[in-house]
Amino acid sequence: MTTDPGGARQVTTGTTAAGPTLAPRFVAPARMAGIGHHFPGEPITNEYFESLTHLGIDDAWIRRNTGVAARHWPADEKERPVEMGVRAARTALDDAGIDAGEVDLLIGTTATARPRTNPSSATNRYMDISLPLQEQAGLKNAFCFDVTAVACAGFLYTSLAATSLLHTLGLRNAVVVCAENPRPILNLDYRYSALFGAGAAAAVWTRQEGYRGLLDVVLHSDGQYFDVFDIDDDDTMMMKGRQVGQLGPGMLASSSRDVLERNGLTLADVDWFVPHQGNLNMIRQVCQELDVPPEKVLMNIDRRGNTSSVSIPGCLSENVRRGTVRPGDLVLSCSIGRGFSWGAMLMRYR
Repeated sequence: MTTDPGGARQVTTGTTAAGPTLAPRFVAPARMAGIGHHFPGEPITNEYFESLTHLGIDDAWIRRNTGVAARHWPADEKERPVEMGVRAARTALDDAGIDAGEVDLLIGTTATARPRTNPSSATNRYMDISLPLQEQAGLKNAFCFDVTAVACAGFLYTSLAATSLLHTLGLRNAVVVCAENPRPILNLDYRYSALFGAGAAAAVWTRQEGYRGLLDVVLHSDGQYFDVFDIDDDDTMMMKGRQVGQLGPGMLASSSRDVLERNGLTLADVDWFVPHQGNLNMIRQVCQELDVPPEKVLMNIDRRGNTSSVSIPGCLSENVRRGTVRPGDLVLSCSIGRGFSWGAMLMRYR
């Protein structure tokens, strides 16, 4: 075994007495240079849902079934995913010490924007976020596009796409932005609408030869479950929570084990585990399957709710800001989104 500059042991391919070994897939040399987040407005506590008497739920029910005590929704109609994303991107650029003009690539992702019913920006009725975000954030030298159809797993997909393109095209800096505003498409006749919150998070990835900040990513898709997350005839979100609860924990635990195994690592090597903040009960199941010590698990679902693609980078950013996650820390994250699209990511922060 050898140790790479990013700090993870690489497993060589071949066969041992125990059987064939696993080898990490190629991941382009890059590091996370900066990260930022933005959660809009004042916290919306569970009292709001208690006031919707037709739902028949209270604070205790919401906490027990979701783990959420509060979430954020924009207080201003003009603050939508793009506007939130701009705030997060500027924070990430400041954190990285990079000027907007130095960004070569911008990738956006959102699972909640919809033409007409929930446009991505106060000035854009389409559902993409990257183009209007490029203009508003002043990223004039960046080419941009959006990653769709992966929902909550958006940060894993955009990070892999960004680092790969930095290497392939010889670029220097990429910004990935996740932004969600579910409020306009919530079905408030559905109890689990209490689960969802709004926000944005962004990360700056910088190409750095000889350094693997993003160590490895495992991604999977299974389209037979495309209708588990959908939009109903009234343009509101629809989720088959029972199927997600039955299948999700096993998928997340399996992909997390895979990414560790093929890098010759165990959970003892991991400093922090950042699971998708989808539901507290799901997080507990995943942690139980993996036997993750509670002191290694980072969560913000109690204060932010399920923010879809924002949940992993948003939680990571908050813990970077408070000094919990420090340069050199090894971070394992996993997420599952619509379709199903799911996976796990292993990275060394800065």
